[in-house]
Amino acid sequence: MPAIKATIQGEGFPVILIHGFCENKSMWFPYANKLTEHFQIICPDLPGFGESPLPNKDITLEEVADELAGFLSEIKVGKCVVIGHSLGGYVALAMAEKHPNLIQGLGLFNSTALADDEEAKHRRNKSILFLKKHPVSKFIGPFIPSLFYSKRKEELKEEIDLATSIGLQSPLDTIIAYTEAMKIRKDRFELWKSLPFQTLFIGGANDDRVPLEIAEKHIEERANVDGYILPETAHMAMHERKTETLQMIQDYLLKVV
Repeated sequence: MPAIKATIQGEGFPVILIHGFCENKSMWFPYANKLTEHFQIICPDLPGFGESPLPNKDITLEEVADELAGFLSEIKVGKCVVIGHSLGGYVALAMAEKHPNLIQGLGLFNSTALADDEEAKHRRNKSILFLKKHPVSKFIGPFIPSLFYSKRKEELKEEIDLATSIGLQSPLDTIIAYTEAMKIRKDRFELWKSLPFQTLFIGGANDDRVPLEIAEKHIEERANVDGYILPETAHMAMHERKTETLQMIQDYLLKVV
């Protein structure tokens, strides 16, 4: 697989911030700039997004996890904390399963350890069919705004426009490949419950991708978790609640490192 491209800022204990679907490493830059005072912040582009090329059209999340682990080995990272948004959380969990000695802490940000249910798989199949018939812009145009809380869309217009512009940079083959990879991903909820260190979970009370009852389950069924459910927040909490979520991450990192 081709090398991962990433930004590396600061010194201290390594923290990996993994972006979500139709995003790239730049979504984490406002956080990275604040966190570098105490930590080394590594923001990778997942294969196929940003500056990292897609190795093949049948990529799996396990392959992505292996590629990230290989990249971390190349830059001499032996232990790290990994925090992932949505798809990035799925990758973080795959890393924890396949490379447990690498992970000292793990955070899920608008993400889930559960596999897709049949309804979600059906939606992903519909998305794939749509993408094979239409340009990326037809998919991204309605998709990105739907990830934000509907009653705050005017207030968050600048954030929605930025996220949309990033999403439009996603290649068609990459979007299709990851839609399929997410559809077939393993259920790692038992892994999530059994992780032997303090974890972080940030959810949105109005997130229809990770519904409230699912988010609450991730918090309630773990003994050691910094768990937060943000009101009037959907699937893009890092854009919707910048100040609050940055503080949550800072508090968690100071606890786990």
